[in-house]
Amino acid sequence: MRQLTLNELENKFKDYISDVEYCEFSEVSNKLTQLIYFLKHQDISNRILERIENDYSEIKTKLPSDFNNIKSSEKRVIIQSLLTPDIQGAFAYFTILTKFNQEKKSTPHYIELSRYWYDKGRDFHEYQRTFNNYFLTPFKDLFLWYIYESNIVSDCDYFSHESRDKIEEQLLELKEMLIKQNYGQQVIFDEIDELKELTNRVNKKNWFEIIKGKFIDLALSEIISIEIAKTIIKTLTGSETNLLK
Repeated sequence: MRQLTLNELENKFKDYISDVEYCEFSEVSNKLTQLIYFLKHQDISNRILERIENDYSEIKTKLPSDFNNIKSSEKRVIIQSLLTPDIQGAFAYFTILTKFNQEKKSTPHYIELSRYWYDKGRDFHEYQRTFNNYFLTPFKDLFLWYIYESNIVSDCDYFSHESRDKIEEQLLELKEMLIKQNYGQQVIFDEIDELKELTNRVNKKNWFEIIKGKFIDLALSEIISIEIAKTIIKTLTGSETNLLK
């Protein structure tokens, strides 16, 4: 499976989850299983799922591994603790994931979560509507928040659209600084433009390593000075390099 860029992943996720939302109830089990499988096998989306598990570990620990071993009173306490849309989204993901990990999947496999947790629905059509409202849509909204607005908190995190916008501004300021320092060569700007594009596909750790490699090479080729290379690396990564002496 080819690893998608952030933009490609966003579009594919929207397409897949829309298919789940508007398909016949008999198709939900297959389509949602395919969606979760896809998300787990894409580096960017799998990291988002890991972040959801880390960021909302408190709600995850409240959920049983087997839904058959939980009392009605315990379910009510869990439902009452879902006080914000993002917590609802995390709860939705964890319950969907529990179903995903079960080997046997019947027709109402996922949509029956609406009956189990909210005791709503008289038939499969009502199960599906309630499932979309309480599970599918909240999960979709939470996942897209990570794509659009989340900040990087770990070296293995990927860039969101918002963090990419901030980097784009930083790279533009870097270009202006280089021009003022009489380093306006196209080869330098090509490297900076590539750095911008790479935020669409690599994580923070790899991006930082690429930055160091690019500007160390430019310094060794005497296209820029060692001091300028050090300044650029420190500006973009926040750390100094000892590789240039």
